[in-house]
Amino acid sequence: MAVNSNIVCINYQDYKKDIKKIIAAETGKLIVIDNADILLDDDTRKYISMDDKNQYLIMGRNPKNLFATSDNLFELVSEKKASRQNLD
Repeated sequence: MAVNSNIVCINYQDYKKDIKKIIAAETGKLIVIDNADILLDDDTRKYISMDDKNQYLIMGRNPKNLFATSDNLFELVSEKKASRQNLD
């Protein structure tokens, strides 16, 4: 649960809940969904893509059925740094 009441956080611990019902009940919120690839079925993804009363931050591996464009898709890149032992 988020400290800010304007933010709704959903993650892998919510996999048994009705995600669509949760987000459909919200208005004017930032809804953060982690592990979206395992939590969102196609029906919920379509609902999110048409929802104009909330904003979403969706983290997952599969943006299918979210009507996402290249302007709103981002990829995190990790960078391996040298260990401290290798610097000496």
